[in-house]
Amino acid sequence: MQNDIFLNLHHIIAAGWRRRYTIVLPIIIMPFIAALVGVMSQKTYQNHTTLLVQETSRMNPFLEDFSVSTQLKERMTALKALLHSRHVLSSVIDEINGDISDKPTTEADIARLSSKLSVQLIGSDMVKIAYKDSNPSEMKRTLEVVSKHFLNKLLAPEKSSIGASEDFLKSQLERHHLALIAAENKLSAFKSENVDRLPEQYQYNVKTLRELGALREEKLASLAGAKAALKSLSTQLLKTNPMISSVEETIMARTAQLAILKSKYTDSHSKVITLTKELKRLESQRDSILKETNSLANTDIEKLWQLATNLTDQYEGGIQRPLLVSQLEAIEQAKSRYQQLEQELVHVTARVDQLKANLEQFGATEQQLTELQRDIATNKQVYNDLLKRYEMAKVTGALGRFEESERIKIIDRPFVPVTPMTPPLSIYLIAGILGGLAIGLCAAFLLEISNTKIVKREIVENIVGVPVITRLPRFEFAHQTGSQNAIAEAPVDREL
Repeated sequence: MQNDIFLNLHHIIAAGWRRRYTIVLPIIIMPFIAALVGVMSQKTYQNHTTLLVQETSRMNPFLEDFSVSTQLKERMTALKALLHSRHVLSSVIDEINGDISDKPTTEADIARLSSKLSVQLIGSDMVKIAYKDSNPSEMKRTLEVVSKHFLNKLLAPEKSSIGASEDFLKSQLERHHLALIAAENKLSAFKSENVDRLPEQYQYNVKTLRELGALREEKLASLAGAKAALKSLSTQLLKTNPMISSVEETIMARTAQLAILKSKYTDSHSKVITLTKELKRLESQRDSILKETNSLANTDIEKLWQLATNLTDQYEGGIQRPLLVSQLEAIEQAKSRYQQLEQELVHVTARVDQLKANLEQFGATEQQLTELQRDIATNKQVYNDLLKRYEMAKVTGALGRFEESERIKIIDRPFVPVTPMTPPLSIYLIAGILGGLAIGLCAAFLLEISNTKIVKREIVENIVGVPVITRLPRFEFAHQTGSQNAIAEAPVDREL
């Protein structure tokens, strides 16, 4: 086994020696070519800046609810695409050029700048922006402008969302404030119009209706009593009416005279007939006075007052005069009492009817009141919620402005690179030597495996079928035959 290994090594070394020129020539030539490439290749410089995005408020339990997360890790892919976008890169180029160049930005310039930029997220809150270029003098300025635009795009959603939230909440707050005031005014007007039909007045209205019902019954009883008293006084006045008394006395006198005449004369006698007619006339007059007395009016009372005055002047002694006057005064008082009770009854009845109507409308009124109160409660809840959110938005905006200077920390600022990224000349030389060695070995290997010459004893033994005893050196014969010359000149490897 060990002999086989040494034998294989011997064959490999022998093959390398045979192809020594093929191996050595690339090793000598390739370093010069590599050095030429290193000298002629353009030098590339790299500049970078490192940004630390701090969210200190989110680590503070008292300010966590008011902070807005940048979500750097989730947005990093979008930020990379945004940084390489045509809009951002054209803005960067325009800002770098300024008023120096009037040449418009081309797609080639944008593509060139995009290929030189790279963004990398380190951890969860650190961003590295790298820039490669062959001109180191402008790299610092370019990277500063790129970093500024990147930070603007990074913080733009936070700033715009906070400002837009404040404006939106303010407009909605004003609108719902007006709606709340309108709902409150509507409820106030409704309560003013339906003050007697409000739910708060229901028990009071029921109690008042019960009391007014009892009062109306009392007034009805009092009115009936006053009416009976007035009728009784009228009856008494009828009995003491001097006109009726005078007519009654005349009727009695004429009746007595008629009885005397009938005892003397027949019914057809002229005196009897005349007295009979006069008696009928007096009775008719009495009945008429009785009817008028039953329905005494103000004019009748005045006539009675005049009659009482006249009777006072006619009769001496004053027995009938004071009685008639007192009866007339009693009738006036009873009539006034009756009219007063009648007006009070009308008022109480109207009040009872009004309370009944209010109680009948209580259901509809309560439903409308509930709807108005629900509208106010809804508007008030929305208004308070919007007010709370608006105040939180203002606090969030103030917190963002307060932390703006500390939000972004520049760990590594852009600088002017001095050392290029391209390898030094020694690296090119070493690479040339290694490359030449690899090329030489590969070429030697290819030439060796494609060689058809017999260089091994085993090959000869396999071909002729007999073992090889020894190997002969090359002989030089000047006068041998052609076959002998051919045999002598045949190539034989020394390994045989």
